[in-house]
Amino acid sequence: MTLPDDRLRRVLENQGYRELISAHLFATGVPLAPTIDDKQMLANHAREELHHFEVVSTRYEDLGGQRLFETVSPRTHDAPVPRSWLETAVAGYLFDRAVSVQLFAYKKLGDARLDALVDEILEHENEHQAAAETALLDECRSNPGSVKAAGSHVVYWYRVAVDVLDDSGRGGVLEEYRASIQATLKACGLAVPASPGGA
Repeated sequence: MTLPDDRLRRVLENQGYRELISAHLFATGVPLAPTIDDKQMLANHAREELHHFEVVSTRYEDLGGQRLFETVSPRTHDAPVPRSWLETAVAGYLFDRAVSVQLFAYKKLGDARLDALVDEILEHENEHQAAAETALLDECRSNPGSVKAAGSHVVYWYRVAVDVLDDSGRGGVLEEYRASIQATLKACGLAVPASPGGA
């Protein structure tokens, strides 16, 4: 099945936005990271997300869209940023999971043009997710007192992550996202928050 060009452009616009937000999240976490290894990991992830954005942008412009950066960049100006390493770990984990679940949903659309793009992005996403999950689990396990603070971050960043799902998760994507984060949050002594709208 081939998506109509206008629908594919909307998909690419949404994905481009997610890639820029991901790059911002990783980049703003660099000064908050506690070790040089963590700083290098976040800087590398930010570079990879910017590369993903460039790949999405090329496909978008090939479809006759205007420059993608000019289209989505204004939406990133008010994007939230973490203010601590714990919040960076929570935000990175929840946001990356949402992006990954949305990418897998795109695979189900059956458009070969989109499949190739998704496969290229997903090559890095598993590494990003594993790193974010490890950072979150390490924070919760090394400092039991951080669990309470993590809880408020989870509520906030869960809503941010859900907001970047296409149509806020319509079509089962929200349920898949909730299921994908449940085990890790439980291991941290945390729960999946209620979704906006009560889902």
